[in-house]
Amino acid sequence: MRRLKIGDRILRVRDEGEGKRAPLVCVHGAGASSVVWMDAVRRMAPQRRIVALDLPGHGQSDPWHPPAEVTVDQYRDAVGTVCATLGITQAVIMGHSMGGQVALSCATAWPDKVAALVLVASGLELSVPPSVMHSIRTDFAHLHDVLRPLLWSPSTPVELIDRWTGLLAAADAEVTEADFRVAQTFVPPPILPSRPSLPSLIIGGEDDLLAPPSSQRSLGKRLGTEPVLLPRAAHLPMLEQPSDFFSALESFLTGTR
Repeated sequence: MRRLKIGDRILRVRDEGEGKRAPLVCVHGAGASSVVWMDAVRRMAPQRRIVALDLPGHGQSDPWHPPAEVTVDQYRDAVGTVCATLGITQAVIMGHSMGGQVALSCATAWPDKVAALVLVASGLELSVPPSVMHSIRTDFAHLHDVLRPLLWSPSTPVELIDRWTGLLAAADAEVTEADFRVAQTFVPPPILPSRPSLPSLIIGGEDDLLAPPSSQRSLGKRLGTEPVLLPRAAHLPMLEQPSDFFSALESFLTGTR
């Protein structure tokens, strides 16, 4: 992990690998951290540079804004600041869940700096049940019990779920609530009007309840690509079906700069 000093605040990033191709910059989802990309860093670093950040207020990064004021575009600006600080002039942006919305915002704001998009378990909006928001406000310590059937496929081994249960939550209740709020109220930008041919991969799980396949297909129509929906996976396909996930990712990246 690297500590980037941005003004008087610290942002933590995982930064591994090198190569001539555009780096892969990874953005995590609501309430999470770069931990969800540990396997991606390990697998992809031999092929190209890969950077996974803890968004402000998540993991080991300092907050930049009061939670009530957080927006997707503020997270986008954090991604841009990290890239500028690390000297990355063009990148493939891979975002999971809310992070996919951040990636879309990056591609719309800086079309010359985004070489390609990888949107993981993401959609134009996330379907967050009221029970999730209620649990955040009243019983945050047991939020994962509410999220468990939403995050994981019924086919996912219990041992895998238990192994990740303590690692996925990486923000406090206020930040987590803000994340789910912005993910639910995300207003899709006029996606890439000047770059209709931007290479894009949408990959998710057939059993996803937070970003249902229908939502991922709607996003695919906006981007002109057909989603890759993995069986026996839900909202965390990179953890549930890593072989199929990374096979699809590596195949896609082979054709990018």
